[in-house]
Amino acid sequence: MKKIVLKLICALSFLFVCGCNNDVEMPKLECTQPDLTVNKTVEKVHELAGPVAKQYVYDDIIEAYVVSSDEDGNFFKTISFQTLPKEGIPATGFSVPVDASNTYIDYRVGNKVYVKLKNQFTDLFYGGLRIGSLNVSNAGDPTIGRISQNDYKSVLNASCTMIDENLLVKKISIEEALDDTKLNTLIELTDVEFTEGAIGRHYFEETNNVGGSTNWNLRDKTGNQIIFRTSSYASFSDHLVPEGSGKVRGIITKFGSDYQMMIRSEQDVVMNGKRNIPFFAEDFQTVKNNVNFALPGWSNIVEKATKLWKSMVYGGNGYAEFNTTSTTAAENIAWLVSPKINMTGYKNATLSFRSAQHDLKMDSPLNSLEVYVSENFDGSNISKAKWTKLEAKFPSLLTPARTFISSGTVNLSAYSGDIHIAFKYIGSGKDKTLNGAFMVDDIKIFGEK
Repeated sequence: MKKIVLKLICALSFLFVCGCNNDVEMPKLECTQPDLTVNKTVEKVHELAGPVAKQYVYDDIIEAYVVSSDEDGNFFKTISFQTLPKEGIPATGFSVPVDASNTYIDYRVGNKVYVKLKNQFTDLFYGGLRIGSLNVSNAGDPTIGRISQNDYKSVLNASCTMIDENLLVKKISIEEALDDTKLNTLIELTDVEFTEGAIGRHYFEETNNVGGSTNWNLRDKTGNQIIFRTSSYASFSDHLVPEGSGKVRGIITKFGSDYQMMIRSEQDVVMNGKRNIPFFAEDFQTVKNNVNFALPGWSNIVEKATKLWKSMVYGGNGYAEFNTTSTTAAENIAWLVSPKINMTGYKNATLSFRSAQHDLKMDSPLNSLEVYVSENFDGSNISKAKWTKLEAKFPSLLTPARTFISSGTVNLSAYSGDIHIAFKYIGSGKDKTLNGAFMVDDIKIFGEK
């Protein structure tokens, strides 16, 4: 009997040990991708590229890190790469169009990739570097096309190196993001929110379909704005735009003169903060096109000559404009004055607005836009009121035409009671070297109760 019990114990012990050994000895998966020798920098390739596609004939290799992803459908057949930023050396980005989907499987965000340049083509597309195959447009012009499905993996060689994307992302302001040097790089905007037109709407709306995507706008506290673009194929396209404020991480792209931010997934948008609601706001979306400006409470007053401010609508956006092109007066001075604004009960008040120019010939105080505040304007008589000039940013000849820039934060904390904000245009219609127009939009005053 004792022998039988002993044999049973041994058998059970053998099974237990074998079972443990089977669980422990799992096969290990190892990356076997080779490291290639890098002999060219992305910065140098960018420097050598131009607006016209040209073939890269040298046997050069660059390295960069993946920052975009097509996993959630907002990116389609293109991959964005950037260099690893170092102390005093910002990242340089570029894009590679490929004729393949689900590239996120082989090229994960943070993956270092070696790019073989020989026989590929490069160009600067609206300022951003592209590397791809040659494509000839219907007009016969050479441009950058997608690398074929058979070839792209031999051009884009994924390494075994993976880094956290937090080592790649740059936290910057909207104003800093509106720059060609940020194209195709990973950035994060903080303390931003969607503008009012997007609230209560979906990321993609068929009624706001722009080439298969929807453009909304992100705004910061100083009035800077950037386009937020979502593809109709994005997995989150039917989700509602968040109402709060917070941070947004994504890739900077550009089409024409418009900078656009594109997220990889909905997790790139984190808006748990309270929305910044102005107690005075005017976006001019109710104005009529190309008529003398007239909105309830607003004053449109000529001080010299006869021309008034006009309301304009361009690309669906309404704004106020003063244009000297059609005038012949030696001097034009015209004021656009806001309705009465009650500052009572608000502290640390700030003003922000956006302005733009088009057809300026030169920068001159004889053709300029200024902003003022008054505490005793009676609604009609400009000369009897006391006006204090406010410091703000305005567009110049170097500002791209019709590109609105933020005024920055204009301090109104010294004012209480009723005030009026006025935009004063000074110019000449006779001197054609001073021709041009200034535009004003999105006036907002914020304050703490």
